[in-house]
Amino acid sequence: MSDIITRAECVKKRLKYTRAQVRRLKRKVASLQEVVTDLRKKDMITTQCETVLEKTFSGVPLAVMKRMVKQSASKPIRDKYPDTLKSFALTLSFYSLKAYKYVRKTFELALPHPATLRRWYKGLKCQPGFTDEAFAALSVRVSEAREKSHSVVCSLVFDEMAIRKHVEWNGTKFVGYVDVGTDIDDDSVPIATEALVFMVVSLNGSWKVPIGYFFIDGLNGDERASLINHCLLKLHDIGVVISSVTCDGPSCNFAMFASLGVELKPPDIKAYFPHPADSSSKVFMVLDACHMLKLVRNCLASYGVLKDWNGDKVNWNYIEQLHKLQESEGLRLGNKMRSAHIQWKKQKMKVNLAAQTLSSSVADAIQFCSEYLKLPQFKGCEATVSFLQMIDRLFDVLNSRNPFGKGYKAPLRPANESSWQPFLDKATAYLLSLKNAANEPMYTTKRKTAFLGLLCTISSVQSMYSEYVAREGAPMKYLLTYKFSQDHLELFFGAIRASCGSNNNPTVRQFTAAYKRLLMRHNVEGGLGSCVVQDDTRLLSVTLDSTQTISNCSVQQDTLDMTVARLYDLTDRFPLQSDHDYADVPNAATLSEYKQSVVTYIAGFVVRMVCRKIHCPECQLALVGNDYNPLAGTIGSQFLGLKDRGGLVKPSPCVVNICQETEKCFSRMHAVLGGQLPQTRSILPAITHTVLSTMGSKCFATLQEHMFDSTVDNNHVFNLIKCIAHCYSTIRMHHLAKQKTFVVSGANVRKQLSKLILFKHQ
Repeated sequence: MSDIITRAECVKKRLKYTRAQVRRLKRKVASLQEVVTDLRKKDMITTQCETVLEKTFSGVPLAVMKRMVKQSASKPIRDKYPDTLKSFALTLSFYSLKAYKYVRKTFELALPHPATLRRWYKGLKCQPGFTDEAFAALSVRVSEAREKSHSVVCSLVFDEMAIRKHVEWNGTKFVGYVDVGTDIDDDSVPIATEALVFMVVSLNGSWKVPIGYFFIDGLNGDERASLINHCLLKLHDIGVVISSVTCDGPSCNFAMFASLGVELKPPDIKAYFPHPADSSSKVFMVLDACHMLKLVRNCLASYGVLKDWNGDKVNWNYIEQLHKLQESEGLRLGNKMRSAHIQWKKQKMKVNLAAQTLSSSVADAIQFCSEYLKLPQFKGCEATVSFLQMIDRLFDVLNSRNPFGKGYKAPLRPANESSWQPFLDKATAYLLSLKNAANEPMYTTKRKTAFLGLLCTISSVQSMYSEYVAREGAPMKYLLTYKFSQDHLELFFGAIRASCGSNNNPTVRQFTAAYKRLLMRHNVEGGLGSCVVQDDTRLLSVTLDSTQTISNCSVQQDTLDMTVARLYDLTDRFPLQSDHDYADVPNAATLSEYKQSVVTYIAGFVVRMVCRKIHCPECQLALVGNDYNPLAGTIGSQFLGLKDRGGLVKPSPCVVNICQETEKCFSRMHAVLGGQLPQTRSILPAITHTVLSTMGSKCFATLQEHMFDSTVDNNHVFNLIKCIAHCYSTIRMHHLAKQKTFVVSGANVRKQLSKLILFKHQ
């Protein structure tokens, strides 16, 4: 019996212990359930946050905000960085490591640590020679194109960049000597002075990549030809089709042409050589159009006189006379000529100065001064005008970059072949006919590089069009000649200089580091090299955005103290009727024919400015005039007819009269100030009020009935006159400010002499 009782007590104890275990397990399960519930809530909150972020942000801000939401200060997340965030981090660190550290700290370590960036770069070798990583990337492009039954057609561009003569110890060896990737150690190797870079630019795509670089101290023609052939063989092995090789015009490159088999002996020009891997394929030679344009400008300015195919003289003096006329009048005749264009030797590397000098705008201005203004200093300028127009149009054809371009800037395609093909033939004949004062063909003189280069490029472009566009089954539908430009490589050089503090001549280690970083994923924009990339320029406009706003401002303008207008002599004063009226000197009340023409041209742009601010259809209609007759009109309309190539905004006579009256106010103000600028804030309201008081009853006869459709304080005619005068005055004020800045600051010696200093140290 006692055993039974003992066993029963043991069972009770065991049941009690089991019940305690069950209770403990239940408590653990409850706590786990609470944790799971909290996690689910957090996941829901995180998901909701991500949804809100995706609706609010995109790209880099989205990636940064997601990492900031997920991570905490005590436990940073270990997720893989997205490509957009990698690109942002590499780009920002390229420009400034201090700025990168500040941004990383500000955004709570959402960006990778600088050591992580260095670890990414460590995988790239990028030693002097051909870059294996670049060829691997090109191989991927070729594979993707073959899947779509396409081919990768590219242009090969090469150029030299000056580097500093500087020897450094990099921890393992001294660097700074000539290195072409052979890993040969020789104590007699000279110090490198240049970096020769090769770049591939896609003709049927929108990408480019540097494929190799070499530290050199000058290479002869045979050595350059050997590098070109070796590069073509490596590109052929991975399937890249190279159509052309682009370079500039030093004598060593012409020696390279001879080694490759290119023959530049006009009129017979062989502007190609057989591909080293396939003798049936041709590789065409292209000399950079921008460099050739600068050399043509230099030749004309140095020689002074050239002779065209009719024996007429192309004279640089006409360009100088135009500059003198525009400086004396204070306004430019629809072109961008200034002192820097005439004194080009101080900034000879700037392409925009050469392009703006040898332009159709300068040709139109010279022709206008000769034919319409009848100025004696421009007599016999026909040959010069033809020369400027020919070079300008040829440069447009050889520098086309927009697939939707029109005229001479259009891409070369079968639809417009009937227009550009005859022009290139005509340009070839014109260049062959140019002679110097001694009747020697220019392609045989010491200044032959520009003319041989243009002839070679024209021949290559025509042949490449036939090979890659015109034939049946061609890989391209059109040809953009800007793809052959060295601008792509110049911008790459600019990016390298930007990483070195905008230093013109980085050291060997600085160049290698920048080259390696630029090959990584980044959004670094190329700096400005020897040439300028043409972008859309946003012009300043008035801040008034509606007729009502102009009316509100006009109330203040009407109540201005007239002492401002009297102080600057803005109003037209009539001679006093007295016995001593001979002592009264009238202020300026007339404009020369030159200024009338310029003001008429500016008035067209004023119309465009006013149309953005005035939304009344009837007022907008009164701004434009369509009855201009260049042969039987005013001197201003004749100039508009000369400049009109389709789409030119032609102002109505009333707009022209208002602009001319405003210009008279500026002329009177100049006479009073004597070259100084007005310091009062009320000068623009005073000018507009003066113009309104003079022209209020003389303009816009077609709006007399419309004037009564609005209230008294919102008179559309008066507001229109004030807006026109205000827009024109704004343009003139900015122009005066630029002129004053140039006079005060003078020439930028550091910017002009940077190249001279560079070569001086070499």
